[in-house]
Amino acid sequence: MKTYVTIILLVICSMLRAVPALCRDTTFYHYGSEQGLRGQQVLQMLQLQDGRMIIVTDSHVNVYDGTGFRSLPLSSVRDEPIDLYKGQTHLYVDAEDRLWIKTYGHVRCLDLRLMRFVGDIRRLLKDSRAADIFVDSEGCLWTVNGQFIKRNDGRLTLKVPGISPVQDLDTAGGRLFVFTADGSVCVYGTADGRLEARRQAYGAADAARFNSTSLVVQADGGRFCQVRMGRGSVLLSFDTHRLRWTELLRCDFPLHTLTVVPGGQAYITTPRGYITMNLLTGERTMPRPLRLPDGTHITTGINTVCRDREGGIWLGTYNRGVLYASPLSGVFDTDECRVRLTPVLTAVSVGGRPVSAGSRQMDSDAPFADSLRLAHDDNPVTLTFNTMKFVRPRNVVYRYRVSGLYDQWRTVDADTKDGTVDDRGILTLTLQSLSYGTHTVEVQVAPHGGAFNGGVCRIVLTVARPWWLGGVAVTGYFILLIVVVIVSFRLYAAATRRKAEQKNREQMLLMRIQGLIEKCNQYESSMNVVLTDKPDEAGKPDMSEAEVEFLRRATALVEEHLDDTSYTVEQLGRDLCMERTGLYKKLMAIMDKSPQTFIRGIRLSKAAAMLAEGGRTVSEVAEATGFSSAGYFSKCFQKEFGHKPSEHSSNS
Repeated sequence: MKTYVTIILLVICSMLRAVPALCRDTTFYHYGSEQGLRGQQVLQMLQLQDGRMIIVTDSHVNVYDGTGFRSLPLSSVRDEPIDLYKGQTHLYVDAEDRLWIKTYGHVRCLDLRLMRFVGDIRRLLKDSRAADIFVDSEGCLWTVNGQFIKRNDGRLTLKVPGISPVQDLDTAGGRLFVFTADGSVCVYGTADGRLEARRQAYGAADAARFNSTSLVVQADGGRFCQVRMGRGSVLLSFDTHRLRWTELLRCDFPLHTLTVVPGGQAYITTPRGYITMNLLTGERTMPRPLRLPDGTHITTGINTVCRDREGGIWLGTYNRGVLYASPLSGVFDTDECRVRLTPVLTAVSVGGRPVSAGSRQMDSDAPFADSLRLAHDDNPVTLTFNTMKFVRPRNVVYRYRVSGLYDQWRTVDADTKDGTVDDRGILTLTLQSLSYGTHTVEVQVAPHGGAFNGGVCRIVLTVARPWWLGGVAVTGYFILLIVVVIVSFRLYAAATRRKAEQKNREQMLLMRIQGLIEKCNQYESSMNVVLTDKPDEAGKPDMSEAEVEFLRRATALVEEHLDDTSYTVEQLGRDLCMERTGLYKKLMAIMDKSPQTFIRGIRLSKAAAMLAEGGRTVSEVAEATGFSSAGYFSKCFQKEFGHKPSEHSSNS
């Protein structure tokens, strides 16, 4: 019995999966101001290649990354007039990642890499008289000026035959298809610009009826689908191989927007709801009420439609924001959407502060950034990655590695305890204490149970050297080392030189002391000779006996008062019964010395003898020889003998 029940359930589940999403009782979830959407009147939507959703409202451009909206006000930039465009909001993304927003006679341009509106659009268009712009499926920008169409890179300029205005263009299979207001398409070779064919979709009556606006999208099998409006609407298909038009739907109410997904399924919005059509079989479902999570239904107010890569349906409304329906919203839809996932870097912060495009660390907005420039103290660095998986986003597995830190892949998911992946499927990778140099961060993602067959999100982190390890600092260190070596060498040389000089001085001092001793001995001998009453013939001085007697008496008087500091020249003169002047003349005539020099010489001679004998200090010798202070004694002694008294006593 259980086997039969299981088989029945599997059959029912398979049948439900085979039914288009619209035919089920699908629940549409609401995204409005509560979720951060700015503006409730949605004009147009598209999905970027990285999976993010662009939602343009009457007041803002909103970018949805699966977790929240980033918004830029349309009023922050001046629009540029394009006179030929008479339709409602149309969005293009070119090869330079610029979003072009056309709205009835005007155009704006948003640089998605910088998340900043372009101020000088005419400079980008390279044509000051351009009256309309288009972006083909290859991302090339085209401008229209009257009947002339020019590729923005200057490679091709065409002239459209007739006088009907150009309303759409696109490329396919190496050819350019130009759709005009009269319902015709002109086919050109993109290599030479030659007109290959021109095909009319209908007769003159319909051309006058459906000549207001046009919306062209590519479909499988080399076909274009076109919605034309005027007095009513018509849905057409053009086979680019057979160059043949086919009418798919004609109605008396407006067909706003059109999206075609792989497999030939088309979604068309109307004021009454939206229509799905199988372009291969022609089967279609007409508008029906949409169920909201609270159980209520809406039947009108649908303005635009977009189908994402997982098969989810996004409906833009006039006054309710965005409605979203998952492709797996049935009771038995427990499987995953098997799509190839590539993680997107959605946010960067350094030291807890968000980093934006144009900052010191990052040139472009996070989803387009491939490198980060970091200072040595930029810590920690937090990188946030998202999968752009709108269906059960929690059911993903990440793996990542960082060169220099985690060279092997690390696998994490929402059940990993480190908390790097949250319940919304967002990976938050925090890197701390990065060494200077280059580190490559690589991240991949896969659905639970799936393979890592998507792309790799790769970002290179370049950490600058600390200033103390920079080239200037290293040069400074080298110069400092040289200076230290030179100074050390000079100090060593100076020390060596001083040591040699000290040794020489010691030797000279020793020689001086020896010479001084000899001089003292000679001086004492000469004095003995001078004072001897009867000197021998060899040592007889050249003085008279009276002069010798005079010197003997004077010397004896000085030696008698040797320790008397108050014994002066005047006192010596009185003791010799002479005036100061007479004493001066007498000593100058005999010895060529003044009385003061005579007295000081005797005192110093006795002092030298005392120091040579040892046993007394310099101060004691100074006092014993009649000097008033040891300092004055040292000064006189050094002047007389050429060295200090202390050196005389230590080396005698």
